Amino acid sequence: MEINIFQIVINYCIPLILGTILGFITTKLKKNKSKEEAIEKGLVALLRNELVRRYREYETAGEISILDKENFEDMFAQYENLGGNGTMKKMAKDVLNLSTKIIK
Repeated sequence: MEINIFQIVINYCIPLILGTILGFITTKLKKNKSKEEAIEKGLVALLRNELVRRYREYETAGEISILDKENFEDMFAQYENLGGNGTMKKMAKDVLNLSTKIIK
């Protein structure tokens, strides 16, 4: 019985190598996905914190400048785009309904 090296490579080595590569790729994709989720959740938390901080600032002042209003709107839009929940909607609405301060 003659051992054919080529047949051994085809039957055993190639499936082993492909399985190892696929396992490595799958593990990397899972790690990247969890990292992306963590980054996304971190961004939502940071945006929420900043929106709350600014809400308190503007509500206390009772007014908001045009530039601050635009910035607040943009932050809130991205907060929602990233999946931020609806509890911030009332705060955003309150801030955006404040009187506009004229900057001289």
